[in-house]
Amino acid sequence: MSKFQPRNPEFESNIIERLKGQHFMHLMGFDLQSIKAGEIIGEMNLEQHHLQQFGYVHGGVTATILDITMGFAAFSLVPVGFGTVTANISVDYFHPGQGEKIMAIGKVEKAGKSMMFCTGEVYAINKNEKKLIATARSVMAVVDAKKH
Repeated sequence: MSKFQPRNPEFESNIIERLKGQHFMHLMGFDLQSIKAGEIIGEMNLEQHHLQQFGYVHGGVTATILDITMGFAAFSLVPVGFGTVTANISVDYFHPGQGEKIMAIGKVEKAGKSMMFCTGEVYAINKNEKKLIATARSVMAVVDAKKH
């Protein structure tokens, strides 16, 4: 159970609707698997175009899926008519990403009215083995969507 109460009872359907505009996410093949108040989980199969010159998941792919999951975790807690944008993100890479797929988990640690503080983790999955390859921290700014 989530430690947060959403301020928008329709947050899950709003996120599903917003996903239609996430063109880069779809181009990468990343899909959300779980949508909860304050926590988002997504996965994608690893393909050749996700890899860098040494055969590892590109750091930009890792950072992107962290940004997506942390951003939507924050979005799940804003009131109707508001959205979130990334104000700051910091990624730490622990291990090369290799495997069949990768999974990202984004969570809100502290929900404020103007800023959301989030954490994220990315795991490489190979068969039944999960390995932590990166973590992140971000600040998501809450914005009035009616002004944009």
